Amino acid sequence: MDESRRRSRPGRAPAPAGRTSRPRQAEVARLAGVSQATVSLVLGGKKQGAAISEETRRKVLEAASSLGYVPDPAARSLAAGSNDLLGVFSFTATFPTDVQHSYYPFLVGVEREAAARGYDLVLFTGSSTGGAGATGPEALSRVRLADGCLFLGRHAPARELRRLVDDGFPVVHIGRRDELEGLAWVGADYVSASREVVAHLAGLGHRRIVLVREDDEAPASTDRERGFLE
Repeated sequence: MDESRRRSRPGRAPAPAGRTSRPRQAEVARLAGVSQATVSLVLGGKKQGAAISEETRRKVLEAASSLGYVPDPAARSLAAGSNDLLGVFSFTATFPTDVQHSYYPFLVGVEREAAARGYDLVLFTGSSTGGAGATGPEALSRVRLADGCLFLGRHAPARELRRLVDDGFPVVHIGRRDELEGLAWVGADYVSASREVVAHLAGLGHRRIVLVREDDEAPASTDRERGFLE
């Protein structure tokens, strides 16, 4: 193209010929006329950046915008020591989940709260069907890619969960688990819910009510039976 007819996009500096890589902070610094350290403070949103003048901050942001600079998420996570990723690991088949499935309201709540707190969700797969990493001494190691992990399902490997808890890795089990000291959990109040269901049925005139439960000692099962009997 004739140089006299070449035009750049409004508000954007022309990219170097043949460029295939993303703009770097050094280029933003040169265009803004500041140091790369200043660019890092401004674009990284670090507290030390509070001492930077608004004029300098404006120049850096305008230079970044004109170059089309986008922060590298991997570099940001290394600098911050976190990935802003929340893991979800299920020991029971979870997706697709019907709206009547007991996990449905939990998963909806997890997604909404993660979004509100600026986290992305990572689904660790294979656990419910015996896939990669489902068993073995390092079954749960891959969840460490995230900043923390939520676990769903009854049949979780206690030893692996204990290792994560002992290492200080943030873990929350969705569903009551009392056998692992120090493991945080959140669950439904099945005792009250089962009691209310029986009371409702009795109020409708039913006098013969049968509880069908799994033949195990899982907390969810025992809680439902307790509420039923009460």
